Amino acid sequence: AMRASAATMLLFAGGCAWSPPSCTVSAAAHLHASVQRRASAARLVAAANSLDGGTSRMLRPSAVFGDQPPTLSLVAPAKVNLFLRILRKREDGFHELASLFQTVSLFDDLDFWLLPREADQPLCSMEVTPDSLRAELIPTDGSNLVMRALQLYAERVPSAGAVHCRLHKRIPAQGGLGGGSSDAATALHAANRLAGSPVSQDTLIE
Repeated sequence: AMRASAATMLLFAGGCAWSPPSCTVSAAAHLHASVQRRASAARLVAAANSLDGGTSRMLRPSAVFGDQPPTLSLVAPAKVNLFLRILRKREDGFHELASLFQTVSLFDDLDFWLLPREADQPLCSMEVTPDSLRAELIPTDGSNLVMRALQLYAERVPSAGAVHCRLHKRIPAQGGLGGGSSDAATALHAANRLAGSPVSQDTLIE
């Protein structure tokens, strides 16, 4: 059910942004119809960092890595659904959606550390900052969409290293603002960047 919104957030994480709202029926069609506006995305990211992420995220120690700087830091935007229609139920149990939505200037911070891939160690792990909004509602196991995205990427790309993610939530968990799918899409994009971008954007959305 989150395919369309996750794909859109993946496009944002990859450096794409839209000025007007966009109507999404197919994630792949949306990808090919979109115009990359990296300068616009950079301005949005800079604005998000200036809100809280830029300085304070560097002062926020990791529960696992302490003061060691992350390998990669990204932001994930919230979205507002202006229109939503369920088109059909697919054979895999998910639904095709037609959605009109707009990203907004409310962001989660995601920091990533790249680790050597070892046979006896997990492929991914994550933590949630204690001062995250409604931190008590956010799991850090395989039920979290960030963990599912990182695990899936590692399984599909054997050359990728292990990844640890630190999530700082500003988007309310379970608040209907698409924070979970945005975080997952950002994590997927981050895993690909950390691995040297061996997977195309088309394949990531698939």
